[in-house]
Amino acid sequence: MLFTKPTYEELMLPFRYIEISDDLKLRQINIEAYGNVFGKNKYCYAWYELKTRNNNDFNDVIELLKNSAGKKVKVIIKLKKGIAKDFKLDIDSLSEAYNDERFKLLSLLGWGFNDKSYEELTAKR
Repeated sequence: MLFTKPTYEELMLPFRYIEISDDLKLRQINIEAYGNVFGKNKYCYAWYELKTRNNNDFNDVIELLKNSAGKKVKVIIKLKKGIAKDFKLDIDSLSEAYNDERFKLLSLLGWGFNDKSYEELTAKR
């Protein structure tokens, strides 16, 4: 069989907000879920825009994310031939973690599925 359909697995992973001043000016929100994904340490980095023009909503969401210690988000991992290839942060589970519907207004702008954290990838050498 040449083509195999991907399979999907769901994991609950801790996450952190990553503050990038240039992104804040653009009203973008950066989140990185991390942990053991089928025996390998992976970092699921995604950045979003909040689909509202209300600055209070944006600022409130940022403040909530800054205090995310102990919270987890559902990460849906895409597997091809048993190897993790892609992911999606489940926005509904993020909304549930904070009991705040505004998280459902997040719209994905981009992502990275990495073996290193955002900090490691952007560290100045």
